[in-house]
Amino acid sequence: MFSRFKYTEYPKEVRKNLIARDKAKKQKKRTRKKSRIVLVVLLAILLAVAAALLLLMKKSRDSIHTDNDIVIETGNIGVADGTAPVIYNSGRQIVYKGQPYIYNENIVSAAFLGIDRENLGTDSGIIGTGGQADTIAVALYDTSNGKVRFIVIPRDTMVDVNNYDIAGGYLDIKKEQICMAYAYGDGKKTSCENTLRSINRLLMGIPVDYYIAMDLNGIPALNDAIGGVTLTCIETEGRFTQGETITLTGSDADAYVRDRDMSKLDSDTPRRARQKQYAECFIEKASGQIKKNFSLVAKLYNLAMKYVVTDLSLDKVTYIASTAVKNGIAVEDFKTVPGEYTAGEKYAEYNADETALFEIILDLFYVKQN
Repeated sequence: MFSRFKYTEYPKEVRKNLIARDKAKKQKKRTRKKSRIVLVVLLAILLAVAAALLLLMKKSRDSIHTDNDIVIETGNIGVADGTAPVIYNSGRQIVYKGQPYIYNENIVSAAFLGIDRENLGTDSGIIGTGGQADTIAVALYDTSNGKVRFIVIPRDTMVDVNNYDIAGGYLDIKKEQICMAYAYGDGKKTSCENTLRSINRLLMGIPVDYYIAMDLNGIPALNDAIGGVTLTCIETEGRFTQGETITLTGSDADAYVRDRDMSKLDSDTPRRARQKQYAECFIEKASGQIKKNFSLVAKLYNLAMKYVVTDLSLDKVTYIASTAVKNGIAVEDFKTVPGEYTAGEKYAEYNADETALFEIILDLFYVKQN
């Protein structure tokens, strides 16, 4: 029986080339198969990484919003003219002058405290030697839209402050300048917590989620880490001349935000204006650099840890920065606790206008309802 296929005897060289071609085809098929396997593995890894990141983001999102109690105490606001606010659900809902408000759950707040010491802490553990909070500002970040708002608290604002003896034993509560609240602690954590306690009282029961206290060396270090901050001086003070455009580096950055004319009763007022200007310029430049290189977040955080005490962890800061980059961070406004200065027995005293402050609290921490 004969095969219907005709056998062709190729020359030796041709057979060698055909065999090589067949091997190449088989090798190509094996390579394609391996490539498909590699792609599948890579895809699985990418999906696993993406899932892990989403889980981490969700965890960070859930943990960044603290579940602090709100217990609003409005005192005599509106009692005389019949416009006293009506409080519901411990302050999560408020009706004021017929307008309903609901607490904004998207807000993350942090108190920034500028301490008048080169190094945080106390002298030999003695309470009262840890310095004062020379600058106090509460930052509010809305994670839903990236907006940043500030309420600045003048250092001389009169408020109830917990007093402690030099060993840390509780004494009593006295009305005094809020900058003193920091002194009654360890110059670090307990000082921050005592300051938050007084801020909470000033804000009529609104809690502040986190604290960040920085010593005098922190400002120049962080300032120089982003290449300095360029601005136009808004007043003539010390080494600075109004109208002069300057790039602040080193000690100039510290001087611009800290110097003031102590001979004036309200010397802190023009200084707060400079601090507002500097903060806006710093945030604008830093956020622009972070958009280009997100690793700068960790770099700035790790650098800050040399000069800072805070309960904001790196993962929370990273989450805030990621939402800020996504939404486009924008400093919407700076508000100052409304009030007026008076001359106290020894020092200037700033007395808050409670009604005006309450209306600012509604604007910052609440959302109007239709």
